Order: sequence, then structure tokens, then C-alpha cells
Amino acid sequence: MLREIMNGIRYVLRYGIPWDAMPKDLPPSSICYDYWRLLSDGGHMEQINHHLVMLDREKAGREASPTLAIVDAQSIKCDAPQGERGVACPWAGLRPDPWDAGKKILGRKRHIAVDSGGRLLCVKVTSADVQDQDGGIPLVKRLVRLCPWIETVVVDGGYKTRFIEFVQATANRVVEVVKRPDFAKGFVLLPKRWKVEQTIGALTTSRRLKIDYESLIHVSAAAMLFASITRLLASITMG
Repeated sequence: MLREIMNGIRYVLRYGIPWDAMPKDLPPSSICYDYWRLLSDGGHMEQINHHLVMLDREKAGREASPTLAIVDAQSIKCDAPQGERGVACPWAGLRPDPWDAGKKILGRKRHIAVDSGGRLLCVKVTSADVQDQDGGIPLVKRLVRLCPWIETVVVDGGYKTRFIEFVQATANRVVEVVKRPDFAKGFVLLPKRWKVEQTIGALTTSRRLKIDYESLIHVSAAAMLFASITRLLASITMG
């Protein structure tokens, strides 16, 4: 029964359907949703993902804990029905939905860290108006707790002085900035950084991640981790 419930959760996230539109040959949507919230609210998704990352790295002949992490952010449209889309202001009520002026997207931003093989290490979800470097600081705090052997953090040119100083001084890690060539046009494959772009593309094959439908930010992060877990399980059990 538990496996069928997990299949039901995976069906919703993979195909992007509402919970109440689940096929009748799967467990009731209310049961699947209750289990999903137990996993999300309890922080279990991050623990499971971390364990599977270590197993997959060992299968590939690598050390279980990575020493290098690649950090990036993805802005995503948000269709959440609740007020967490915006930011509560005590003097003005709920501010309009956050706007990422750079990407021209209204919604949220996913800050993620991956290892050199593109495995998702951790994720932090914020409103879209949070700068990459500001969202990257709490992400790195979580990253070094999960993976204490991290030595180098690779970022792009959007991560400025505040982020670099934090990682170097407070987290005591090295920051490697991989910048886009000044005169480059169109798509450019950047060393190391292409892995995080590849991971974002692979995870968002789960249609539930194409648009953020979650009312709560921690549930939104759990959906990313669930997609990562599915990907890791396929890698570990293959061959």
C-alpha cells in the first residue's frame, strides 16, 4: 500500500495534475496528499535526497561527500493561491507578487546547489525579487551543514561581493566565479556551470515544477527534492 501511495505522489508531480484528478487505480488523493505533506513538513525529503546522493556517488566510484558545489538560481512563475506569493508588510498589507526584474518573471526563485555530477545537494526557495547572492547565502549555510567536506563553491557573475565575502570569511570556503565571455552571443557552454543548468532542465521534466503551484515555500522546495530523488533512484538501480 505504501508503495502505491508513493506512486500516486510521483504521478501528480511527474505529470503536473491536481491532486483531486488522480486516476482511480491509484490510492485516494486525500491519502496521497496527507503522506506528501508528512514528508514535506517533516523535512524528510532533504534527508532522503542526501542519503541517495551519497549512494549514487559511491556507485560512480566517487567519495560519498562532494568537495565541490555549483550554485545557481532559477526564477519560476508562481500560481499559488495563497498569500505567500507576496511579502507581508505591516504598513501596507500584502505587497504585490515579487517580480524578478532581470528575468521578467513574477513568482519565486529556486536557489540550488549541485555536485560536479549534477546531483542536487540542496535547495532554497524564495520570492523572485530576492537577488541571487542574497538567496545564495542561506543556501550555502544549509549546504555546509549537509556536506561539511565542501571546499569550493562555483558561481556565475551574478554572485557579488556580499556572497563571496560570506562564503570566504564565514563559511571558510573558496569561491570560483565562472563568468560569461564579454563578447559572447547566444548560448555559451561554461565550464563546470553547465552541470547546474543541465540539472535544472532534468528536474523540470516533472511538469509540476514548470510552474510553482505550491502555497507554501517549503512544500515547493520538497517538490524539487522529490524530483531529484526519483532521478537518483533511477541512476542507482540502473545496470
